[in-house]
Order: sequence, then structure tokens, then C-alpha cells
Amino acid sequence: MTKKLKGNTLPALTWNWLDVNEIDVDLQNEDQVPYTAIEGVGEIDQALKAEFFEIDQGISADVLARNEKQANLKNHFLIEDEQEIYLKLPMSKENPLLVDQNQIVVPPLQTGTVVFYNFSEDDTRAERNSTILIDVANDAELNLVVVQRLNDKSSSNVAIMAKVGDGAKINMANIELGSANTVFHYMVDLEGFAAESNVQTAYLGQGDEKLDLFYHIYHIGEECVSDLQLNGALMDRAKKQFRGTIEFIKGCSGSDGNEEEFCVLLDDTVSSIAVPLLLAGEDDIVGNHAASAGKIDDNQLFY
Repeated sequence: MTKKLKGNTLPALTWNWLDVNEIDVDLQNEDQVPYTAIEGVGEIDQALKAEFFEIDQGISADVLARNEKQANLKNHFLIEDEQEIYLKLPMSKENPLLVDQNQIVVPPLQTGTVVFYNFSEDDTRAERNSTILIDVANDAELNLVVVQRLNDKSSSNVAIMAKVGDGAKINMANIELGSANTVFHYMVDLEGFAAESNVQTAYLGQGDEKLDLFYHIYHIGEECVSDLQLNGALMDRAKKQFRGTIEFIKGCSGSDGNEEEFCVLLDDTVSSIAVPLLLAGEDDIVGNHAASAGKIDDNQLFY
């Protein structure tokens, strides 16, 4: 049995008839199912988790509650000395459900890289419901890579929530190459002076796949910088929604935010929707947003 929930709600709602304010999220039943492919690392910091969830509820409060109830993999990573962590998360008949909670803490002046690779080993319908909480302290830097390659029967629901301190930086690469239903949520608080967020997303939608890509970047500290770039292609009957918000909070003077999406339409039967938002509560800022979708000339494509 699946229960349909709402999620990825826009921070500034528009007309309901446009059908872009929120999405339906499909989750399996509420049974507790173990995940045995790998073991968890470290202990979850409950205070850190509570701090994040006061700010953001991820995809939605209901999806977050399901994650809390059904969690079958928990990781807490303390990143130091240019550490690199590669986390393979296979899904199969033996492991059809992954409900993971992840925390990544980067202390001051430290750098590191964390890679999440989620993929199908067979044609079993699998489901992932994931939260990734990130704390990048002053003058630290995190490189985060999130790769999803589930089969076309499965669903992927991933919520990333981050806060970034003075002079700190988060670089995130997100690659979506599978899953019947993909729901991705990225929220970052640029709290410190000159905090920075850089996001590169690549996606391919094919068959009857559905993708919802949601980003909300808060400029809070002075002279913060953010850059959000999405590049993707759709074919067959695939559907994609991109909703990206850059929000300038009062007091973030001197901040600069940029977001762009480019989508290639390989068939006339696809659907591509883009909602790039700029919300400004401060005067002394620079904000740019753009979205484009186009079809390659048949002669050029053949060549």
C-alpha cells in the first residue's frame, strides 16, 4: 500500500491552476524493513538534528516523520584532513527499502568530500527516503556528490539541509539518471560572512519518469555567494519540474545569487516546467535567474 503525501512546497505560492506549488510524494507502507547492504557510521547528534528541523522540514513534515519512524541506516561523519568518503547504497530484492539519516560535520578550516551513490542491482521496485544534514563551520569546505541510478520501477526521495559559516563553502554535484519518481530537495542557509554555495545538477528523464528538483538558498550573512546550475535532457514521456528559490534575507547586503537551468527536449511528448524565484528582503544585492528549454534541430541531431 502506498500513501500519497504533499511535498516540496514553494515558499511563495502562485496560482493553483499552474499546478507548481507542491507535488505528490509516493511512499510505501509504514512497515519497518531492515537495510543490510552496509552498516551505519557514528551516532546521530540529536541536538544538531533538532536545530535543522526547526528551520526546514525537508520535502515535507510528513515525509520527515516517516523518515524518523522507519530509519534503517544512520550515519554521522566528522570530516577532517581532506578526508574522502564514498558511500555505495545498493538496492535489490534483499534491500528494497532504504530510509537513511545522514549527518556531515566539517569543523573550522577543514575540507573533505562525501559521495553518495544509490543504485539498483536488479529490477526490484525499491524506494529511498533520505535526509542529509550538513554543518560547514567557519573557513571550511565540503564537496558533496549525490548520484542516483535506480531502475525505472523505483522511487527516490532525498532531502539535503545545510548551514554554512563565515568564509565557508559547500560545493554540491547532483546527478539524477534513473527512478520512476525522483523527488530532490536542497536547502542551504548561508549564515556566515562570505559564505558560499555552488550547485551543479545533471539529469536525464526517459520513459515515463517524473523528476521534481527543488532548491531553496537563503542568503543571510553579508557578501554571501550562491550559484545554481542545472543541465538536463528529457525524452519519451518524461516529466520534469525545476523550482529554485534564491532568497535574500534583510541584512545580507553585498550578496550575489545566480540560478540557471537548461533543458534539452528530445521528444515532443515530454513536459518541462521551470519556476526560478528571486525573493528580495535586502536592497544591496545582485540576483539573476534564467531557465530555457529547447529542441535540437533534427538534422543536427542526426548528424
